[in-house]
Amino acid sequence: MKKIVLIFTLVIILIFSGIINASIETDKKMYHTLFNHDKENIEELFAQEFLNQVPAATINQILTQYKNKLGDLKEIQSTDNGYRLIFSKGSAPSTINVSSDNKIAGLWFGNMTLSEDDYNKILTEFKNLESEISVYVIKNNEEAILALNENKKMGVASSFKLYVLKALYEQIESTNKSWNDIVELNKKNMSIPSGILQDWPINSPITVNSLANLMISRSDNTATDHLIDFIGRGNIEKISGKVNTPFLKTIEFFKLKHKARSELKKSYINSELEVKREILKDTDNLEFSVQDVSNEPILIKEIEWFFSTKELSKTIYELREAKELQINPGLASKNNWYRVGYKGGSEAGVLQYTHLLQKTKEGPVFVVSVTANNENGLNTNKITELTSRLISLLE
Repeated sequence: MKKIVLIFTLVIILIFSGIINASIETDKKMYHTLFNHDKENIEELFAQEFLNQVPAATINQILTQYKNKLGDLKEIQSTDNGYRLIFSKGSAPSTINVSSDNKIAGLWFGNMTLSEDDYNKILTEFKNLESEISVYVIKNNEEAILALNENKKMGVASSFKLYVLKALYEQIESTNKSWNDIVELNKKNMSIPSGILQDWPINSPITVNSLANLMISRSDNTATDHLIDFIGRGNIEKISGKVNTPFLKTIEFFKLKHKARSELKKSYINSELEVKREILKDTDNLEFSVQDVSNEPILIKEIEWFFSTKELSKTIYELREAKELQINPGLASKNNWYRVGYKGGSEAGVLQYTHLLQKTKEGPVFVVSVTANNENGLNTNKITELTSRLISLLE
């Protein structure tokens, strides 16, 4: 479950006001300077507004990761969407914006493509991670291309929202509920970020369609909790499985995990279903804010939403026509695919990416789903890199 903005890919992208120098030669010169500059003084290449958002240490970390994996920068090719950086061991797309005073005001790096990459290499690197890992790559929901612990149910954080979306589609197709129905925001379902609706006034009217768009594209927790009530918790539990019953709202999740007394947590974990439902009602009275959320992994095997990558892959494939999934492309680039669907999730100790990818209108549909759990914390950048490389292979 996300409480901060998730870094969906190995990117830095910020564009600020001011005059942007569009010279290709200037851009290319800056790339060479960037990848050969002294780490200790990297900040001198960037506009201060950029550094206010992305510290020099983060810039150095990302540059080092690209250099370690791809080698020396050899060539810069212009493309319709920016540039392709050619390294000694591979390549990566990128865009850059250089201000009139020759400072980097915007920078983005896309998925790495290694010259000699393949599924076995990526799988080996996944296995070498000191985390529980599940990986599933499947074509047309029939032909498994890559599988590692694909049937293992693990914590998936916000990727559980795929099941809320699926239940919503089922309800609208089988009842008189409509995408145009209006839901008024209420105090009980006001959660914490990620999202924007937690800052909206109580009783604000919003359509079900807008709630669904925000739940998936912005992983809006407040939108999610309102939709769970709109759908009916029991209708989601019919498709989410016994391990996810009771089906937690996000605010219940946060309160139970980060605010409830230890005795109450233990009671919830060890109790029968009806007692669990009563405990969730008791959490309504707990005052809660984003400051209560710990940055350390807590009970990721006990209080979470649990799905296998195989289950997530099947669900997103069933929802492949859903427009809500096509707003935020995750680690993929919309420019490289006819269709991109995505939902991911993150909390301390949990990381999940599920992408649906289709190259052409008549082409096969691929799903790439990766889940990582570790009670001692995750190597998020490495997991993101490996997932991005899987997507690059499919491109």
